[in-house]
Amino acid sequence: MIPLVDTHCHLLAGLDDGPRTVDDALVMCRMAWEEGTRVVAATAHLGEQWPNVTPDRIRRATLELEAELTAAQLPLTVYPTAEVAIRPELDQLWQRGELLGVSGRNRYLLIEMPAGQLVDIHRLVCQLDALGVRLVLAHAERYPELLYDRGAMDELVRIGCVIQVSSDSITEPLRRGDTQILKRWIRRGLVHLIASDGHSRDRRPPRMAAAYRRIVRWAGENVANRLCSINGLIVLEGLPLRAPPPELRRKHWFSRSIAAGPRTHS
Repeated sequence: MIPLVDTHCHLLAGLDDGPRTVDDALVMCRMAWEEGTRVVAATAHLGEQWPNVTPDRIRRATLELEAELTAAQLPLTVYPTAEVAIRPELDQLWQRGELLGVSGRNRYLLIEMPAGQLVDIHRLVCQLDALGVRLVLAHAERYPELLYDRGAMDELVRIGCVIQVSSDSITEPLRRGDTQILKRWIRRGLVHLIASDGHSRDRRPPRMAAAYRRIVRWAGENVANRLCSINGLIVLEGLPLRAPPPELRRKHWFSRSIAAGPRTHS
């Protein structure tokens, strides 16, 4: 299996709702390593709900984690990353330097919807793109309005939004029917990144390998390698992510029959 890259995992002890102690964080890091993960975006929530979390604090906490990993002789590479709650003035906050991009760079910004809400981010995607930043939508599959609207995800991808899906949604979907939709998303090219969104050793652990294997079955090894490793490295290094446009949706036979009109018999 190709070395896995986790672009969204809460590993910074005591910053948010991730691990509470350094020991807990190291257990998570070892779990990720044993899964085959070699590179992780060490993520923390950044938003009004977490007033004490700042870009500088995320950077310092990541350096501290690096030191602990070195002492533990665990060669896991970690990058400082914020998961930013969407707010109306997000573009202004970015320009003022109050946000932190993926891996501490200025190329990608990981965002999440407000709790229990789905907001229209089309304008925000375009605003940040004009500033040279691509938005990465975390756990996009958790929003039923996106999951079940066949055209909504196509439009977000068309305007340049990077779509991240959580690994446990691949292996343990929340709702009946999600599996088939996620399979279609992946086969059509609507998903760019798979990430664990790990939070603890027990509750949402940093598992990636099972999702990788399932994607191999769904769409082949090349697709699994891109979503679980190659694209992640591209994003963490701040390089341009050139994803092919999604495949066109197949029309249902019933829709085609209606469009063609009733048959006549001679």
